[in-house]
Amino acid sequence: MKRLFSSLSIALLALSALPVHAATLAPGDLIKGPNATVYYYGQNGQRYVFPTPNTYFTWYSDFSSVKTLTASELADLPLGGNATYRPGVKLVKITTDPKVYAVGSHGTLRWIETETAAQALYGMDWNKKVDDVPDAFFINYSMGPSIKNASDFSPSAQMDAAPSINVDKQLSGAPATPTTPVTPVTPVTPVVPTTPTSTTPVTPVATSTSPLTLTVSKTVLQPSDVETLNSNYTGTDLVSKTELFFDGSLVTSCTAKTCSGDALVPRSGTKPSYVAETHVTLANGQVLTQSMTMNVQTDGSSLVTIVPAQLVVKSDQNVGMTAYADTSLAVSRIDINVDGTNVHACTGTGLTCSWSLVLTGGEGALHPVYATVQDSLGRTYTSKTVNITNSTKDVPAVTVTPAKTTIYDGESVDVTVTASSNVGVSSIDVIKDGVSIKHCTSGAPCTATTGPWTKGSSLIFSGNAVDALGTTGTAMSQQPVVVTARP
Repeated sequence: MKRLFSSLSIALLALSALPVHAATLAPGDLIKGPNATVYYYGQNGQRYVFPTPNTYFTWYSDFSSVKTLTASELADLPLGGNATYRPGVKLVKITTDPKVYAVGSHGTLRWIETETAAQALYGMDWNKKVDDVPDAFFINYSMGPSIKNASDFSPSAQMDAAPSINVDKQLSGAPATPTTPVTPVTPVTPVVPTTPTSTTPVTPVATSTSPLTLTVSKTVLQPSDVETLNSNYTGTDLVSKTELFFDGSLVTSCTAKTCSGDALVPRSGTKPSYVAETHVTLANGQVLTQSMTMNVQTDGSSLVTIVPAQLVVKSDQNVGMTAYADTSLAVSRIDINVDGTNVHACTGTGLTCSWSLVLTGGEGALHPVYATVQDSLGRTYTSKTVNITNSTKDVPAVTVTPAKTTIYDGESVDVTVTASSNVGVSSIDVIKDGVSIKHCTSGAPCTATTGPWTKGSSLIFSGNAVDALGTTGTAMSQQPVVVTARP
């Protein structure tokens, strides 16, 4: 969750839309107010937000049918929620979970368990059809049964069953205009239409840059962060007042076209997101506004990783483990925890912490291990938990080695798994996210080419080896592969 989709920080687009009165609206219309934000008008008389540009372009290829309402007419239409991806069109995932999902009817997510199934459903380039959905919007979806084989899901049938958002959301009821003002809520910032990435021809749209822009120093927040808000009005009109708000509270007020102010993100009781706003009052009395929503990162599992040297160990065998902190953290302390007990602490600004110990137990005994990192502001981040399993037999020693520990956005990386055993190794698997991406039926090193990967990822691979007696050994790559933006 280190980035927020870029449409939130670009200038608004001026769409060439036909004026229309709310009374003449029909269910299924695309509507907008004086600003450029576009909504879907539902059968139930409510408007629905497109939370990301990618969501919009699974339903529409351009903005030629958008109708314009007055600000008061738009305000009289209550918000019904967020639109979700059109079923069958794209694959989705979230930045904090490596699982890839197909989108089914009514916003149902179907985890695709194998690469073979993904290729059969979406082609050999399926991994180029995966969109990252910000964590804050994942709550708009529900989980359905996983997809084990291509016969479990049909993208074309899902698309045909959802010809519109009305049908997909099962909206019904006679549209009604409220007779009293709608109580203001803090909505998720709606999508600002951008140039579509679809290869479908798009009707040209006349655009112009808004004279008012709002920028922030951080698009993803953490508790205790200081967020700097910047407002800039480039129009020719005189400005009588510029106000900046954070979470509904006034940050500062200026009497100029540019204005900056700092807001503190609360350390406790943190919300999942905050809204920054700028209100510019012109000399003629007109008020212009802009807003942005910033998500708060409270889950540290993407910033801290724990990697044991082996995932299956013989009882009474010493096993090493290393914790890694993301370079974005100002580390003051790293703790390694085994079986719910803090077994080792590293203090200072280092990004790694290693320890080894003997794990005892009978066949199949599990030992959960995880790491925590405390930063210079006292914030704590916790890794995902990894289980080490005891065995009463000798297990193959497994090593997982990526060819590189840093790659660029869009690149692939080779991963090699090697294994050794006193009785000989019969097979080796290269594994990503619990799925075997290559199976080798010999004891020779097994290498798989994986990717391409997108920037912002931190990749951990694992490997299995089975010896001649049928005993399995498992290990993880000892250092994450970081995917960075190209220089």
